[in-house]
Amino acid sequence: MQIMKLMENVAVRSISEYRDVEIDSIAIDSGKVSENALFVCLKGEKADGHDFAAEARKRGASALVTERELNVDLPQFVVEDTRKALALICGNFYGNPALKMKIITIVGTNGKTSTAEILSEIFQAAGYRSATIGTLGFKIGRDRKDGSLTTPDPIELHEKLAEMADQKVEYLFMEASAHAIYYKKLTGIKANASIFTNVTQDHLDFFRTMDEYASVKTGYFKGENTALAIVNSDDSYGRKLICHPAVPTISYGIENPADVFAIDIREDRRGLSFMINAFDRIEEIRTGLFGRFNVYNVMAATATAMYFGIALPVVASALKKISTVPGRYQVRYLSDRRVIVDYAHTPDGLENLLSDVLKNRVGKVYTVFGCGGNRDKSKRPIMGRIAAKYSDHVIVTNDNPRDEEQEEIAREIASGIGNASYEVILDREQAIRRAFLLSAPKDTIVIAGKGHE
Repeated sequence: MQIMKLMENVAVRSISEYRDVEIDSIAIDSGKVSENALFVCLKGEKADGHDFAAEARKRGASALVTERELNVDLPQFVVEDTRKALALICGNFYGNPALKMKIITIVGTNGKTSTAEILSEIFQAAGYRSATIGTLGFKIGRDRKDGSLTTPDPIELHEKLAEMADQKVEYLFMEASAHAIYYKKLTGIKANASIFTNVTQDHLDFFRTMDEYASVKTGYFKGENTALAIVNSDDSYGRKLICHPAVPTISYGIENPADVFAIDIREDRRGLSFMINAFDRIEEIRTGLFGRFNVYNVMAATATAMYFGIALPVVASALKKISTVPGRYQVRYLSDRRVIVDYAHTPDGLENLLSDVLKNRVGKVYTVFGCGGNRDKSKRPIMGRIAAKYSDHVIVTNDNPRDEEQEEIAREIASGIGNASYEVILDREQAIRRAFLLSAPKDTIVIAGKGHE
């Protein structure tokens, strides 16, 4: 693609060393530059891409996108923000595939993956070709492939969008992480609708304060990013979005007034049942999903589906066939024990999970969980305290320690458990075996974190 075609709609402050060049690929890592690549210089936490521009030239780069003019003999397009520019350039390179489908983004601390999966099932049941992008990877129809990030970087994201467009995807349900919003990965993609699930403590290692973290999430809901907001009215930050809307807004909730709400919520071994009132249409909902938080996810999905013209009875019929989302409140009965696997990795997520478990328990509750390394350390003792509050016994274990010492993470969790019954078994498989060994028939074993792995 010719460089000027690639730079369409990108706000360029100046161009130096200009000559018309053909671009065959885009790179942000100098080590991955190939012949005729466009190298985009991104400033990161640990490195500045501008420092690697000369290396990119040696490896065959044909042009640069920078935030300042560099002493490198290549055409240089100087922009205000290379991250914004990267997202727009990637869209141009792949033919702006986002314009060829309807896109629904899902923003929030908890519930993004489940809501995306529920939406995909509903829209497929209604006859639409659908896809998802999120923590579980990429899915087109029933075909799922692994991914590395909840919201991919723009190069990978637009490559996948192009693949989805080629496969005639009509609706895409995409998780939008706080980091993706902060790093402007979705610039140039205007969603047809966006769901706000909730904001609770997470990623404070990066965002420092809850207000900063919340402002990134809620700041997404403006006209340049989405045409419609579908908002949880029971979340305090959601109510602010409803009271001060920047775009047209639909609400869903249980405790506060909403366009879509649920009553008479019940749960048994088969899953959830409740009555839903959606825009003054009433239907009984039965689904194999578990947990009160899944009532919220179902309401968000129902509001979205009905906005796009899917009738409530069709939604209800699709929900009957949904029994699980990988790693999200998966319930199995093994050796006469109830076993629950859930991705809960935040204080709010763990409390929602365990408080719900407690309501429906018969025997004792054994909780196996850990916290990820190189992430918000402040939540570790909080999650330890929550696990102890709702469990008869806690087994602290490993959960993706990354570059941190497993023992130190466990100590920080244990500091919140106090004098409650617990033990530390860092081998996750052995920790799960221990929970089975300690438990008896009718007991519940909760395996939290990590997810479907």
